[in-house]
Amino acid sequence: MRDDTTRFARRGRVRKAAVAAGLLLLAGCGTPGGDYDELMAERNFLGAKPEGFAICHGHGCRLVSEVSLTEAEWHPVAELFAEPAASADIERARIAMATAILEQAVGRKTGTHRDEGGTFNAFSGNSQLDCVDETSNTSVYLTLMAKAGYLKWHKIRGWAGRGIFIDGEWPHQSAVVEELQSKRAYAVDTWFEDNGRPAHVVPLEDWRDGWIPAGFVDSML
Repeated sequence: MRDDTTRFARRGRVRKAAVAAGLLLLAGCGTPGGDYDELMAERNFLGAKPEGFAICHGHGCRLVSEVSLTEAEWHPVAELFAEPAASADIERARIAMATAILEQAVGRKTGTHRDEGGTFNAFSGNSQLDCVDETSNTSVYLTLMAKAGYLKWHKIRGWAGRGIFIDGEWPHQSAVVEELQSKRAYAVDTWFEDNGRPAHVVPLEDWRDGWIPAGFVDSML
């Protein structure tokens, strides 16, 4: 009986420690946003190209891995944008799919193919990404698309944050693009999904109001 009690108490302490660590990491997500150039410079992500770029993982950009894509790995992205998008809506759908393709290719090289949607669903391990990692990596993927000339209807605007605990919302952040004609901003959010799933591209005003995908649950929240 004592052994069982000790074991359960230990599990409780481990769980509380994980939650506490998670709160600290999430606090890094709860900032109002920032400039694209500053983000790329801070992460040393300048000069990203398919032949060589860096991505974050392990929570809070704690780990950075250098990655290169072969022509065969980049080809599906090029094919996706082979014909100019007929509208901004179509281009946003392509952006969502391209991030999935790139996540899959990168995941096989870095072990992040095991990343699960959310932060607490699989809290431990270097393969898991939190919203800081996801925002950084999505910004890199958008950079690759922009440099290749694929973004005709949008530009990379930077990143946005929401939630600061005291307002009753969990901190979160996302990469952002802006539609050139309407000037409307959209969150490009990959955090909610497992590795290799399309990003959610959501009007930024809705995202800031607390938007989450239907049915999404972060298991320890």
